[in-house]
Amino acid sequence: MKIFTLIYSIYGLIVFSSLFAIFSIPFVLGIWFKRFEKIAYWLHHVLARFFFAAIFIPIKIKLEKGVNLKNQYVIISNHFSFIDIPAIAALNIPFKFIGKIAVNNIPLLGYIFKNLHIMVDREDKESKKLTYLKSFKSIDEGYSMGIFPEGGIKTKKIPQLAPFKDGAFIMAIEKQIPILPVSLLDAYQIMKGSFFISWSPCEIVCHRPISPKGYTKRDLEKFKNICYNVLQNELNKSHNE
Repeated sequence: MKIFTLIYSIYGLIVFSSLFAIFSIPFVLGIWFKRFEKIAYWLHHVLARFFFAAIFIPIKIKLEKGVNLKNQYVIISNHFSFIDIPAIAALNIPFKFIGKIAVNNIPLLGYIFKNLHIMVDREDKESKKLTYLKSFKSIDEGYSMGIFPEGGIKTKKIPQLAPFKDGAFIMAIEKQIPILPVSLLDAYQIMKGSFFISWSPCEIVCHRPISPKGYTKRDLEKFKNICYNVLQNELNKSHNE
């Protein structure tokens, strides 16, 4: 391992830990006091921006026609590395993230994530059912939802997406809110399958929202494939440039 990568990775860990320690106070206040809740979700965006700035990684966000970050969406994105979570959080949009229950084992982070976001055990049917109920309730409260529809870092060969799970698209159809496909371009260059980081710019493309209007659960595969192709086409184009 190159010495620069090691030093840069340790620096990045120190930066994130320090920022999280500072921001954990308003996060916990958002959990304990309802009036601070929306501020806590906005601070996810602030934390992510501070983090990338502090490790000298420029973020470029492109909004395609029709994207309004003040609107409510089910946000989907490719998931090729651990850096994808702060990259999505860099979008200035209040959303609840659906993530793996394993996060619960991390001290403080697990507590905050469990209480501000939604955890799911994908091997447990009751957990998945409860996830839908919590997600629908959150949507009714005005929040967007953030999901990696591949169900984790599953791809065997970047930039090929793994098959999508159904959850995000069922939510969009059931609650009739648009899917916002978000392509994270080159984020995996920052973290390639490990917690070690390398310097690379991060480009985020928010594609034109895809309306579920006219779709039912019987059209789930068609709707899911349309969303899949939007992301895959952008990833292919970026990878080949």
